[in-house]
Amino acid sequence: MFRSGYYPTVTPSHWGYNGTVKHVLGEKGTRSLAFRDSKRQIPLHEFVTKHVPTLKDGANFRLNSLLFTGYLQTLYLSAGDFSKKFQVFYGREIIKFSDGGVCTADWVMPEWEQTYSLNAEKASFNEKQFSNDEKATHPKGWPRLHPRTRYLSSEELEKCHSKGYSYPLVVVLHGLAGGSHEPLIRALSEDLSKVGDGKFQVVVLNARGCSRSKVTTRRIFTALHTGDVREFLNHQKALFPQRKIYAVGTSFGAAMLTNYLGEEGDNCPLNAAVALSNPWDFVHTWDKLAHDWWSNHIFSRTLTQFLTRTVKVNMNELQVPENFEVSHKPTVEKPVFYTYTRENLEKAEKFTDILEFDNLFTAPSMGLPDGLTYYRKASSINRLPNIKIPTLIINATDDPVTGENVIPYKQARENPCVLLCETDLGGHLAYLDNENNSWLTKQAAEFLGSFDELVL
Repeated sequence: MFRSGYYPTVTPSHWGYNGTVKHVLGEKGTRSLAFRDSKRQIPLHEFVTKHVPTLKDGANFRLNSLLFTGYLQTLYLSAGDFSKKFQVFYGREIIKFSDGGVCTADWVMPEWEQTYSLNAEKASFNEKQFSNDEKATHPKGWPRLHPRTRYLSSEELEKCHSKGYSYPLVVVLHGLAGGSHEPLIRALSEDLSKVGDGKFQVVVLNARGCSRSKVTTRRIFTALHTGDVREFLNHQKALFPQRKIYAVGTSFGAAMLTNYLGEEGDNCPLNAAVALSNPWDFVHTWDKLAHDWWSNHIFSRTLTQFLTRTVKVNMNELQVPENFEVSHKPTVEKPVFYTYTRENLEKAEKFTDILEFDNLFTAPSMGLPDGLTYYRKASSINRLPNIKIPTLIINATDDPVTGENVIPYKQARENPCVLLCETDLGGHLAYLDNENNSWLTKQAAEFLGSFDELVL
């Protein structure tokens, strides 16, 4: 284990740009999938081998030769200029939850490429027309949105929802304090929306307070609270009971997704799922960020600042009044977010370690003694054994954010419903090729496309 202040060498075995996929299987292999057009069945790992050959055991892939370590891959994904790539249009819907809180759903709108005359090569579109439409639909008091994103009118929303009669749905869950605007999420949304000439309807579910969503109750996201995901998916299933629904989680969103899958077990309404760069064990992830010199100095401060900024921009709603009295003892089931004060926000703005943030804000809200206790409880590796739907997992051993120790080899071998694809290169969510396109998002899209086409 590296310690802060020690300058390690970057592991030479993790240098390179020619990557390899490795399947992690137990002795009994994986569960069988039934083909929709015959009585044939095929194990999940054989289905991937045959119908997603770029993910078969031993498959090779080529990444950007200039980004030859996981650190460089991940750093470029977070700091590079992707403004002219992944030109996705989103139509935003405000989602109201039963507890009075809200989040936002950004529906991918491929038809707007024609409406607003998108020129993908020049990364240009009719901004004047888009701006006029944006002003006409923007709700009063809500923040301005990211490029190519605007609120849907009531008529547009009705038309968008009507697609449920004929299009399978893919729900995307973003990373920590991220959202639909992130380059990786835009790449994933673009790849998914192009499968089979547009066979999927794709939506990004932005967590409370993220991607310029508002917080309307004194409550914010944690990895242990999957209720918003559950409520959204149950609502979609209730609207269209026969519709196939899939989900893709990235990083923290993958942890949320797999926690949800494990909690639902056999009652899960999803047909299949994909988890990308999941930090399966939050304790090991924190240890990597805190004690690996490179990860600590490059990524730890940034992730902590992401969280702190999310609190800051939503402070008017999160802030507890003076002399606030906790009505009941906080628990995981009934949290009380009582530590969101201006004084604590000032402390958090100086934090460089994500554990400091969770010690101050997250753990106390659930009555937990510290952030590490929260990490142990919230780690999705605890719920992986109870995942009952076909789930594709992709993790890289050179991931500088999660580290190699989080990869759930034992649990994956013991659960036939999951297929773990380990790669030796790719970094954290990056997998950027020589054109800075994501190899990773294409695998998720191809898997779900083939699954939806062939599996009953």
